[in-house]
This record gives sequence, C-alpha cells and structure tokens, in this order.
Amino acid sequence: MIELEKAGLDRFQRVISIATLSPVFCDENEKISEAIDKIIRVEHEKLPVVTKKNQLVGLIGLMDILDAFLRKENLNEKISKIMVRDIIFCGMSDTLDFVLQKIKLSRKGMLPVISEKKLVGVVSESDFVKHFSEIEFGTTVGETMTKKPFFISPNISILDSLKSAVNTKYRRLPVVQNNKLSGLFAVVDTLKLIKSNFSLNQSINSIMVKNVFTITKDKDLSDAIKIMKSKNIDGLPVVDDENHLEGIITERDILEQII
Repeated sequence: MIELEKAGLDRFQRVISIATLSPVFCDENEKISEAIDKIIRVEHEKLPVVTKKNQLVGLIGLMDILDAFLRKENLNEKISKIMVRDIIFCGMSDTLDFVLQKIKLSRKGMLPVISEKKLVGVVSESDFVKHFSEIEFGTTVGETMTKKPFFISPNISILDSLKSAVNTKYRRLPVVQNNKLSGLFAVVDTLKLIKSNFSLNQSINSIMVKNVFTITKDKDLSDAIKIMKSKNIDGLPVVDDENHLEGIITERDILEQII
C-alpha cells in the first residue's frame, strides 16, 4: 500500500484540485447517435447527462449504448431512454481522501463533480493514479494484476465479441491464439462500426488492435502507470517472455494499492 502523500497529494484538499473541469457532457434531449459521436471523439467510457440548466440527471456510457444496440433500440431515440439515473457523484468540496474511498467502494471509473446539483467537473481513477508514475510502489504487477483474465479467440465474430464485452462489462478483451496474445479488442471501436453499418459478422481479427502495449509481471506498478499515462490507456495485458497471457493490470487494480 502507498499513501496519497507519497505523490505530493494532500488527502484533505478538495477534489476539485485534481478533477477535470468543464467536462464533455450530453444534454438529456440528445439522440443516442449523438452520444455515440461524442464518446468516439473524446474516447471516454461515460459522459454525464444534464438538463438545459446544467443539472446532473444521469450518465450515458459505452456499455449502455452497446446494450441498447444489441436490443435493437432505435439510435435516434433520446439518451434519456437508456441513461443511468441512479448516479454516484461527489461534491466539489469533498476531500481527496473521501472521493478516493468512494471510487473504490462504488467501483465506478468516473464520478461527476457537482455544486448545487449542477455539473462542474468529473474525477476518475486516472486522475489519482497518474500522479504515481514516478513513485516506486515496491509492489510488482504480478502481485496486483487480475489473474486468468477473460479472453476471446480471433476467429469469433465482431458481434459475438461485442456480446461478450457487454455481458462481462470489460471494455477491452485480450485476443488469444495458440495460448499467445495476438491482439486486443477495444470495445469502443465497435461504435464506429455501428455508425458506418459495417458488417458485424466478420471475425474480430479484422478490427482488433495488433500492436498491443504489454508489461511483464516482475515490473513495479509505477512502470505500468508510466505506459498507461503515455499511451492514454487504462489497462495492460501482462505477458511472459514468450507472449503468453498471464493477467491484466488496470488503473482500478492500482488504485486499490493507494490509501
């Protein structure tokens, strides 16, 4: 375990000091298709949904949209039809310590920050974790990673891969062939396919990321953070010297080591 203070953070300072201010958001009357465009553009998993008066009323996420697509919902419907209304949020005066615990307990990657019911920002796991890229944890990736991660084959269809992602709630799925990592299925990429009427019956091999950033289990957690921060990603497959998949390390895993 490593304390916030190791990264120069004061646990009693307000969360607004590390939050993203003036975040991208959706209006409750926007169409699902418009939310898709915004998520593709900013590459965020979730976006806050607000009223005309900027009052927070919901969240719309990647998985909400893909689940609606699989249920054959009309993408011209308002996002208010599928958005999550039961929102976990924090106040702009809440402390870093309080918000850190709230993110851990809720297992939400992002929390809206509000003031008098109005959206003022968002705070994410990454907003905490990125401060520790130069701090030696003394804990290895192998000690913290998720072992025996869920993975898919390069031969299954994009549609079946999408169903697996929605069912498991994993945004990125390792693609394994002959016991070796051969790629990564980034679920957000399917949003672009949905917009272009691309055939989802093609194999995942046609769209998977083949140049995958990885790490070995002997590395310190700070090494994983450096890669995630520089590549703007929130997780890394963990492989051995022969590229066998051994686990997954995510920002959420690392956040559990911060107190």
